[in-house]
Amino acid sequence: MKYLLIIAVLASTSSAFIFDFNRGGQQQQQQQQQQASYEDVVLNNACSKYLCPDTLACVSGPEECPCPFPKSQLRCTLPDGQYICISKPATHDSKLNGIYDDPIKGPKAKNKGLRDCGWVENAYKESL
Repeated sequence: MKYLLIIAVLASTSSAFIFDFNRGGQQQQQQQQQQASYEDVVLNNACSKYLCPDTLACVSGPEECPCPFPKSQLRCTLPDGQYICISKPATHDSKLNGIYDDPIKGPKAKNKGLRDCGWVENAYKESL
């Protein structure tokens, strides 16, 4: 008899949790629907210069667009003038980390064996 009572109590609390969890999901879904769409944000933006598509930063031209995650990404400029953002190379060398963290030196770095902007440039040239 004790076991039946324990099972009944556990079943009722778990079903209450499941139903409450589902209601929370509906509230979250309604909140997401209220957010402006990407298209609305772009079309209603007050930028009078160039609006970067990835970050919505307002800059003077596409060559100045930042990466979405600048602390962990390098902005590599391709020979055709376009750019691509890549993850900074993972290394335990503090000197190399300092170079990759520098916004001027990092994108110019070309270290053999590491996937940095030099590697991207070589891959781009080989694909042509």
